[in-house]
Amino acid sequence: MNANAPAPIIPPAEAERGGQPIRSLQYMLNQLAIHDGRLTRLAVDGIFGERTLEAVMVFQRENNLPVTGTVDLATWNAIRDAYIHVELMYGFPPALNVLPNGSYTAVEGQTCEVLRIVQAMFGSLNKVMSNFSPCQMNCCNDGETYQNIREVQRLARLPVTGTLDRSTWSYMVQLYQALVTRG
Repeated sequence: MNANAPAPIIPPAEAERGGQPIRSLQYMLNQLAIHDGRLTRLAVDGIFGERTLEAVMVFQRENNLPVTGTVDLATWNAIRDAYIHVELMYGFPPALNVLPNGSYTAVEGQTCEVLRIVQAMFGSLNKVMSNFSPCQMNCCNDGETYQNIREVQRLARLPVTGTLDRSTWSYMVQLYQALVTRG
């Protein structure tokens, strides 16, 4: 090995033993292969076998890296960066947590910016469910917003208080994802 070459991220001994670093590598390469037919699909088994070696080499070739089959720092970073890009483009978006902290609530009549998002979600839910009414976009838990929050709580079998809290928000997000974003 060249003394100036970077050390492998997954050293040969670790590759022979298998384990979590190999599973992580295989998972990322497999996700990349789903969206790029030039890459090799893998079973995520934690064993750096011939298929994993082939997948690493194909990735290196397709990304203009030295084709060594060794997962050095440059290869690992390129795989990780490509995986992050694929996740951003095709993966499920991260959950939107708009409530400021674990105990946050918006009671009837309260005004806060968070309610603008809630009101916009009710506008979309209204198009697919007759349970909800369009809301005035006034950042206030009043009128239709208050009634719609109560309806979310009724559907979720939560205490029907009309107060936006973490449990109500969580169920509302699930409802929105099921009916609006997944259609």
